[in-house]
Amino acid sequence: MGAPIKHRKKYISHKKRWDKQTIEEEAILKTDYALKNKKEIRRVEASLSKLKGIAKNLNRNQQTKESAAAHNFVAKLKAQGFLSTEAQSLDEVLDITVRDILDRRLSNVLYRNKLARTAKQARQFIVHGHVLVNNKCVSSPSYLVTLEEETQVSFIDNSSLSNEQHPERVIAAGGMIEVEEMEQIPLNSEEESFDEKEAKLDDEEQDEVVKE
Repeated sequence: MGAPIKHRKKYISHKKRWDKQTIEEEAILKTDYALKNKKEIRRVEASLSKLKGIAKNLNRNQQTKESAAAHNFVAKLKAQGFLSTEAQSLDEVLDITVRDILDRRLSNVLYRNKLARTAKQARQFIVHGHVLVNNKCVSSPSYLVTLEEETQVSFIDNSSLSNEQHPERVIAAGGMIEVEEMEQIPLNSEEESFDEKEAKLDDEEQDEVVKE
């Protein structure tokens, strides 16, 4: 028998489970960032709560507020893109929102850089193993891209998507399209296996939203 492992929740639950406003807001987030389920939002909320807890502890008194740990903490969040480059104080950490963290997901960075025509398609490219980050293949859409890595996001060399004349690249270069338009475009055989491949990678996907 192996060593017992204590499993801990890596997401938080809302006190108001059936709050209409919360449900509607989460539905919008799920669509905007092509999230697989709302548990991904919960994980981000848990990580955000952890960040704000650290900021509050460091902000207790003048000594900790001006300590090296406080400056390093703010610098780390700026490097990850959660804070603006002009941010200086711990108070600004409390202004970080769920969207600020979701914006740094690899799937959203790929979509924002117009390498995919929708956020869902960007997630598909990543799960299928077409995307490189800093010369490393990343198959997790929830991978958080730092500001330094953002310019190093590309397609792998042996992928057909690395060719700028690929039909998907040509459409993406012309501008991003809405989900309604995407539904009118026929799927190919590779796209049909998207759900199966994503299901296999679900257990391997990063549970931690914030990098250690």
